[in-house]
Amino acid sequence: MSATTTKHLRTALIVLIAVLAFVATYQVAEAADRGTQPAGEPAALPVADGASPACACCGNSGTGEPIEGAAAVEGDVQRISVDATSGYDPNVIRLTAGVPAEITFSQASGCMAQVMSEDLGFYEDLTGGPKTVRIEADVLQPGEYSFSCGMQMVFGTIIVE
Repeated sequence: MSATTTKHLRTALIVLIAVLAFVATYQVAEAADRGTQPAGEPAALPVADGASPACACCGNSGTGEPIEGAAAVEGDVQRISVDATSGYDPNVIRLTAGVPAEITFSQASGCMAQVMSEDLGFYEDLTGGPKTVRIEADVLQPGEYSFSCGMQMVFGTIIVE
C-alpha cells in the first residue's frame, strides 16, 4: 500500500469517527429529551413560580429569581437601566402605558452579548458598550412583554400598566 493511500485511509477513518461521535451524542440528547417531555416538544428548564430560567449555555448567567425595577419618569420619557453582565438586573421592568420608554442595557458578552424582544421588536448587540432601546408610547399598551438574550436562554419581562 502506498503512502498516499495510507494517508487517505487515515483521513477517512478520522472523519468517520467524528461523524459517529456526533451521531451518538445527538441520539443520547434526543433520548434524554424524550424521557422528560412528549416527543417533538422542546426541552424546558425547571423554573420556580414567577421566575425566568437561568442560562444553561453559560453557567452562572441569570439566577432566574425575579428582580423588579420600575422606570423613573424624566420629563416626557420614562427611563431605566438594566445590568446585563450576568443575567438581567432587573429582569422584571415596570413601565407606564402611553409614555415613551428608554431602557439602557449595559455592555455584556458571551450568552448575554445580545438583547432582543420579538414582542416589542428590538434587537441590540451589547458587546460594544451599553445600548438604549427606545419604545414609543403607542407601542406601550398594558400587558406583559418578554425579552431575552440572543440565545433565548435568559429572559426578562416588561410589565406595562
